[in-house]
Amino acid sequence: MSRATVPPRLWTSLTGGHRVSPRRTAERGRAGYTLWQRTRASFSGVVLPPRAVPAAVPVPRQAPVRRREAGHGTPGWFSLPPLPTVAALTASGSDTVVLETTAPDGRTTFLLRHPAGDTSEYGLELVVHGGVDADRPLLVTVSYTRQDGRERILLVPLMPARFGPAASYVRLSGFGPGAAWAAVGPAPLRTDTDWTRDTVVDSVRAALNETTRDAWRRVSELVGDDVREAIGSALG
Repeated sequence: MSRATVPPRLWTSLTGGHRVSPRRTAERGRAGYTLWQRTRASFSGVVLPPRAVPAAVPVPRQAPVRRREAGHGTPGWFSLPPLPTVAALTASGSDTVVLETTAPDGRTTFLLRHPAGDTSEYGLELVVHGGVDADRPLLVTVSYTRQDGRERILLVPLMPARFGPAASYVRLSGFGPGAAWAAVGPAPLRTDTDWTRDTVVDSVRAALNETTRDAWRRVSELVGDDVREAIGSALG
């Protein structure tokens, strides 16, 4: 056996010699090599030269996209899902539910209807299951963007029904595919309302059935003179 045929570390152990440890900077030079390369170098006694290790490149985070929706992000408001495209709607001889969703409270259902024989107007039926006080109506406020780009605020009162859950049905004038809309409520009616006359008159005239108009009559008994007068003039 000759020294030329034996790896340096093994020769050192056989002859009792002292192994000179490479400098720590050289050991750190093993960074950037594969496991097989480091193992082979260890058996052969080769000191791997330092290798530059590419630094991790941070991935830029995309800023969240802010989208303007009806309701303006006011606390308590929640967005409603968009209406399907016109192509997804089919003609029908009776009212057709084209969209159904539930409010965060889990007990209020929004049913968007396409009235029979009318291809331009949509109706919204609100149904509240339980928790409606007979002495004080609940109120849901709906905000949406009309086809002409203007925002419309619609007040929808609900009273307990004689049979079944409380429900109201209103016309969504100017509503259509792509419109952003949101709602807040239901919440017990406040007597110190600050509604504008135009909003009150527009909301009362949007009622599509007598149940909703009866709810407005009950509201008129609980609010101030100005709002009461506006409700009365809209009801006729």
